[in-house]
Amino acid sequence: MCNERKKIARVMAGALVAAGITIAAVPGWSQQPAPTPHPSGILGATDHRVPIAPDAWPWSSIGRINVVQGPRHRSYCTGTLIGPRHVLTAAHCLFDTRLNTWVKPDQVHFVAGQALSDKFKAHSIAVSILTAPGFDFSVEQRPRYDQIRADMIARDWAIITLQDAINLKPIPLRSFHRADLPNAGETGEIARAGYSADRPFLLSIHRGCSAKIDVPRPQSLVHRCDSMPGDSGSPILLLQGETASVIGIHIVSMQDFEPGVGYTARGARGVSASAFEAAASDSTRAR
Repeated sequence: MCNERKKIARVMAGALVAAGITIAAVPGWSQQPAPTPHPSGILGATDHRVPIAPDAWPWSSIGRINVVQGPRHRSYCTGTLIGPRHVLTAAHCLFDTRLNTWVKPDQVHFVAGQALSDKFKAHSIAVSILTAPGFDFSVEQRPRYDQIRADMIARDWAIITLQDAINLKPIPLRSFHRADLPNAGETGEIARAGYSADRPFLLSIHRGCSAKIDVPRPQSLVHRCDSMPGDSGSPILLLQGETASVIGIHIVSMQDFEPGVGYTARGARGVSASAFEAAASDSTRAR
């Protein structure tokens, strides 16, 4: 999720306790992590994220969404190349809470395959941003300054159109409905990959996690993939042999908070690909 904004660190860390939603109640998902002083998306006793070099597809087509509004006002999230000039990410990453409005496209940079030592595969600035109809992240619409409304999570996606075409293979989208992945009928491996704030120039991946589609609402999902701030917008992937597809994106980790004890991660929520599949198809077809 987004970082480097002190006032909204909790939002980008994913503290969400609104609407009484807890993933701890989902059967079979009972393992709980130890409390931490700051919000965390590590969902069990072990952090399953491991570094992976973005040298080959699909990892090379995942990158950082850098929002640069001035030398002292920067943030970033994770995005995925879904077309030569189109990148998928979380909409809230592109909202300036300080000014209570959307950032300008030319303040948004996509850096594909970001690695250490300032190495990367490709870069382009944005020329336009498409968000879901009805998505509202304005301060006055939040349950609390550091929260996103629960009913907005399934709309929290954005498709960025880039100025320049990226010469990398996009990762295709694949939508599911009312699915618990992986399962016997849909073999493969669920993974989430992103640029976490604790390793901002190093792509990290949690392989072998799980996702439930259309839970708790249609076009949303819950997942058990570890994450940290910086990972908002990161792809939830279905890996099957040499193929990979984006089945959704990570939005927010869900926290319980107990004064004097700390935060305890209870699960994570995101957007299913069915929410943005049609918009992505229209955007990439229009170029």
